[in-house]
Amino acid sequence: MVKLSLMSMRKSITILFFVLFGFFSANAQQDAQFTLFPWAHYYFNPGSAGEQHKTLCFTGLFRQQYMGYRDVIPGTDSALGTGGQQILFNMESYLRKIRGGLGLSLIKDKNGQFENIGLRLGYAYKLNLPTGRLGIGFQLGFLQQSLVDAQFRPIQEGDPIIEALVKDPLMNFDLNFGLFYKANNWYAGLAATQLLTNVRISGNENLMNLARHIYMHGGYIYAVPFDPAWSIEPNVMLKTDLSIVQLDLLLIARYNNILWGGLHYRLDDAVSVVFGAKPFYDDPNPYLKGLDMGIAYSFTTSQLGRFQANRSMGDIELVVRYCFDIFKPEYFSGYGSTRYLYKNQY
Repeated sequence: MVKLSLMSMRKSITILFFVLFGFFSANAQQDAQFTLFPWAHYYFNPGSAGEQHKTLCFTGLFRQQYMGYRDVIPGTDSALGTGGQQILFNMESYLRKIRGGLGLSLIKDKNGQFENIGLRLGYAYKLNLPTGRLGIGFQLGFLQQSLVDAQFRPIQEGDPIIEALVKDPLMNFDLNFGLFYKANNWYAGLAATQLLTNVRISGNENLMNLARHIYMHGGYIYAVPFDPAWSIEPNVMLKTDLSIVQLDLLLIARYNNILWGGLHYRLDDAVSVVFGAKPFYDDPNPYLKGLDMGIAYSFTTSQLGRFQANRSMGDIELVVRYCFDIFKPEYFSGYGSTRYLYKNQY
């Protein structure tokens, strides 16, 4: 997505870093991406905090990227690149006393020999509108970038960027902003992440700045008129670092709000199949109803999936979300005269 400036390394390594490391570069660090992106809203759009109204939600996503891929330097055992792994944990809740949602996002993004560990903490003010709710959110972000694989041996030794990362990992501070509107059967969002790009807490301030990202995303729930047990849910996300645009399309069919499955397409990268379920959706126990699980398998369509040896066998992604109501229902109780009836609230 952006140019690399590993001046002392060969052109082939530059191309590898561009494609393989999730668009990771020496000039700009990119956000992680997920096939099941509707479950990862809070990671890239702080305005979505508390979108599951009156609930506390925990969401975990695990993605193993480019399985089987390993680019080995000829005549050596050193790998220029291997597959990636992303682990995301989101926690968010709507709190009516502050008229909004609070959210926490933790990310571990390992691509090849590079590892990024980040934290995002934010608040979204919820504005009630006649047809839905608008979330206006902000996040504080911290990201540590480091070179963690001791077996990494570049073709040309002595690269100052590589040596600097080994000795002193980078720590950045940043800000994110997002708008998220949710109606009964559709949603839309606009967000910008890594707005400051280069507020360094530790490490060399001239290395690996962050890249600003713009996200536009939305989705719709279409109830099938001749069979209301079924619904069709298209989701779309357009993202850019103001240099290259990436498009994600996800189409889900849901049955009785319990089983769901569909297809995903990422431009010039992958085609995926997705499946999932809310196994206890109809259970009378309110603490079981909110469990949602899913899996996605992606077939690599880029050149990484076309090599004869050590090619990418695709990505696998798992998601688990658990939400439960944190507000007790309002009720009236009392005794004696009706003058002394009082209202209990959580």
